[in-house]
Amino acid sequence: MSGHLASFTSPDGENEFIAAYDAILKSWPVPYEELDIHTGFGNTHIIASGSESSPALLLLHATGVSSTMWLLNVGPLSGAFRVFAVDIIGEPGKSRQSRLLRGREDCAGWLFDLIRGLGLVRPNIAGSSYGGWHALNFSMYYPNNVNRIVALAPGASLMPYSWPVLLMLRVLPYLPVKPNPLKKFFRKGFEPEALFARQFALGVKHYRYADPRKSVFTNVFSDQELLSIHTPTLFLAGENEVAYDPAAAIERARKLMPNLQTELIPNAGHLLAMDQSARVNELILRFLR
Repeated sequence: MSGHLASFTSPDGENEFIAAYDAILKSWPVPYEELDIHTGFGNTHIIASGSESSPALLLLHATGVSSTMWLLNVGPLSGAFRVFAVDIIGEPGKSRQSRLLRGREDCAGWLFDLIRGLGLVRPNIAGSSYGGWHALNFSMYYPNNVNRIVALAPGASLMPYSWPVLLMLRVLPYLPVKPNPLKKFFRKGFEPEALFARQFALGVKHYRYADPRKSVFTNVFSDQELLSIHTPTLFLAGENEVAYDPAAAIERARKLMPNLQTELIPNAGHLLAMDQSARVNELILRFLR
């Protein structure tokens, strides 16, 4: 890996990962097109679904999983929105990073470039975990460029990660592919779709993130920063959340964020958009409409 940029470790590893990614797209429940948008941090890949005349909704995935994580959500959501499922730059997927994200301002700048490149005006943004952190961060820097936000268990935004999860995230690239570490983020008894679990495992095996000493990592926002978010926001968390105390996160959000709706989803873990997809889809559609 040159220049400390995120990348696949070999062409063969990349090809294996992309084949797994494309296998999931064969099950995509609605017609789609794949787009590549140039930004100041590299080309960003997008799966676009839904009518071009519908309001825009960007979907930002959790770390390590790519835009294919929205397989169970894109059908209902694209019935009401032009949905852009984004492969976040510097993450396993089809986006290609050319410049490091060195801080929060760079993260917001990348997303601004992407929205401008798509020709969108004030889209809605929904993000899961790392993607939820990106959505909240963006609204602080560009409040006039986003309509509404859905933050699905945003990673280390309101509460710090628990030590076991933080440790796992730090050592994830060095873990064996089996047993699948993804299972930790779901409630007991929930099995992620097999093709998706395979793609995630191949990302762990073949992808290396940018040098963490030189690139950005999610952080807990200060009270003042959260008070500054006036974008209407829906904050969702699962009652079986493992990354942090979900009730405490919701309580802090309610105290500080002035234009907020919240819900604790029963029988859901960290990746609740997959874990309880029907309920999450219903809540997103109700909030954004």
